[in-house]
Amino acid sequence: MTEALPAHIGDGYDIFSPEYRADPAPTWKSVRESGCPVAHTDLWGGSHMLTRFDDIRDAARDPARFSSRAVEVAGPLENAGGLFLPPLTADPPHHKPQRDVLMPYFLPARTAAHEGFIRERSRSLAAEIADRGRGDAVGDYAQHLTLAVLSELLGVPPGGRFGEWMVRMIRIGPRDQAVRAEAVQEILAYLDGILVERTAHPTGGTDLMSYLVDAEMEGEPLTRKHKLGAAFLVLIAGADTTWSAIGASIWHLATHDEDRRRLLAEPTLMSTAVEELLRAYAPVSVGRITTEDVELHGRCVHAGKRVILPFGAANRDPEVFDDPEEVRIDRRRNRHLTFGTGAHRCLGSNLARLELRIALEEWLAVMPHFRLTDPDGVEWSGGQTRGPERVDVEVIA
Repeated sequence: MTEALPAHIGDGYDIFSPEYRADPAPTWKSVRESGCPVAHTDLWGGSHMLTRFDDIRDAARDPARFSSRAVEVAGPLENAGGLFLPPLTADPPHHKPQRDVLMPYFLPARTAAHEGFIRERSRSLAAEIADRGRGDAVGDYAQHLTLAVLSELLGVPPGGRFGEWMVRMIRIGPRDQAVRAEAVQEILAYLDGILVERTAHPTGGTDLMSYLVDAEMEGEPLTRKHKLGAAFLVLIAGADTTWSAIGASIWHLATHDEDRRRLLAEPTLMSTAVEELLRAYAPVSVGRITTEDVELHGRCVHAGKRVILPFGAANRDPEVFDDPEEVRIDRRRNRHLTFGTGAHRCLGSNLARLELRIALEEWLAVMPHFRLTDPDGVEWSGGQTRGPERVDVEVIA
C-alpha cells in the first residue's frame, strides 16, 4: 500500500464554503481532471472525496470496504456512527432484514396511493402563491408539501416542528454539534411520545407509526431503539432532500425560459425532465467509513477514515454523460446516481419522484409564467444536502 500522494488542486475543499454551496461542479471537475480524482481535506472532521462516476458507484456497492455505519459527511469522526437509522446505517448481513421492515411502505402501489393527496396539497399551496402574485417556492411551497406528505405517511399531526428540526440537524448540525445533539434529542422525544401513545391507544390506522408499534423483523418484535431509528430515518431522509430537489427544479424553470415553455407545450415530457433535473441538481452527498486501508488512484485512505460520495459529482462525469454540465430536459440516456446505487439505493425514490413530478405539474398549471425577484440573491445550502435556501418568485401575467 502506497502512502498518500502530494497534495493536488482539490485538496482542502470546504463543502460549506460559499463557493462550493453556490456551485460544487467546478470543484468536482478540477479534481476529476487533476490526474487524481480523489481529494482530501482536514476540514469538518476530515474526509476524502470521490468525483468519478465509477468510483462513487463502486464505493456505494462495496460495504466490505466502505461501511455505512456513519453516513454523515461532516462532524467529528469519533462521533461517527452515533445514530442508529435502520437500514441506512447497517451493513450486511443486518441491512436486508432491516430494509425489509420498511419496504412495504415504499412499494410502487403503496407510493401511487399518495398521488391524490400530493396533488391536492400541491395545487392548494401553488394557488395561494399565485393569488398573492409572489412567494418563496421553497418556504411557501416545497417545504410545506414535503412535510405534509411525511406527516401523512407517518400518521402524525401536520404543522409540527419538522422543518425547523431538519434545518438544525442537517444544515446547521454538521458545523455545530451542540445544535445537532439538541435537535436529535427533540426529534427522538417527539417520536417516542407518538409510539407510546399508539401503543397505549391503537388507532387501527395504516400509517407508518402505527405499523411500527407491532412490526417484526425475522419473526421477532422490533426493539424500541429500532422503532425510533426507523421513524427517525423516514423523517430525515424524506424532508430536506425532497424539498431541495423541488426548490432547485423550480429555480431552474425560473432561470431557463426555454425549458419552462417546452414543458408547457409538451407536458408528456415531464417524467423525462424530472429525471434530468434530478441528475443535474442531485441534492445528496453521503459518507462512508473505510474498514481497511484502501488505495484509490494511488492515494491511501487509511482504515477508519471518512469518504464522501457526492452523487451530483457522479452525475457530471463526462465519461458517462454527454455534455454533463448542460441540462437537457429531453435527455433519454440518463442512468444517474441521484438516489444512490446498490443495496443502499434510496428506499423512498419512487415517492420522491412522484412528489417532484406532481409539484412541477401543479405549479405550472397555476403559474405557467414566473420569474425570480432577485436572481443574484439565491443562496444554496451545503454539506449533506444541497438546495436553494429560498426561491423568491413573482407571477408574470
